[in-house]
Amino acid sequence: MRTTKAELRHFVTNNRHAIRLTVDSRAPMNPLRGPGLLKTYRRQVDNMKEFIGEADAVKHQMESVVDAFRHVLRITAFQGLLQSSGFATLPSILTQNSPDAGMKTGISEDRQNPLPRVAEPLVEGICLEALDRLKDFGAPLKIFGLLREVVPGRQVEIVRLMLAMDRVQFRVAKVLIELTPRSQLTNPLARRKRYEGISSAQMAAMEADIAEVSHKYLSAASTHGSEMLNLIAATNYFDRLLNNPKLVRYLARNFTGQLEVFQNLLDFREARYKNPPTA
Repeated sequence: MRTTKAELRHFVTNNRHAIRLTVDSRAPMNPLRGPGLLKTYRRQVDNMKEFIGEADAVKHQMESVVDAFRHVLRITAFQGLLQSSGFATLPSILTQNSPDAGMKTGISEDRQNPLPRVAEPLVEGICLEALDRLKDFGAPLKIFGLLREVVPGRQVEIVRLMLAMDRVQFRVAKVLIELTPRSQLTNPLARRKRYEGISSAQMAAMEADIAEVSHKYLSAASTHGSEMLNLIAATNYFDRLLNNPKLVRYLARNFTGQLEVFQNLLDFREARYKNPPTA
């Protein structure tokens, strides 16, 4: 259950520990040097790219299966086989792009609607939404000094990235702040730190690279949970379906390509179990 704006504002302005987050949240005198910046940057980008690749693979598998199943589901004979064999209730993902499928075949599906996000105001330069997201994760106090250096939207973006990567750490936040576009700084005219061994051109390239990867990462992270639920539902369904000799014989005679797609889905699941993705 999310904290309301009034509750969070009351907490921030009355709790002595929370007050330290907004009033005395200067960054420590422990500068991040060039090699450390590069190492953290590369690790973050590599981790995000790995996750994006995994999310894209899941999405591609599901799109292939939905497309293949949509073609087979148009066939009246196959619809009858599904109903007579006890497979008339489909995971909702398998009726995607086929709005008439449920009405024509009597096949049922379940639907879920995402809740909208609501923006929060600032308290002493810290975005309430950022505080709300971090309140249960034991964030180091010095992170809040960094967040005050960027505009509210960037604060929330940085917090979302750290939480999605499960790395709510000062060093990670520092790199994201250092690679924030000047237009997103609280003081766009502030002098940027120069790092030994990193040229201005290299910093600009890193800034553009991490911005692009971060956008793709957050986009993938926002849908990956539902994509995984769809993957589980679909693989469970086809695991049962492909153990039904009558249905397999029908598909093998009439839809060899689609049958291969369904089997590939199960093979993909097995490969993921053997080599689970890293967070």
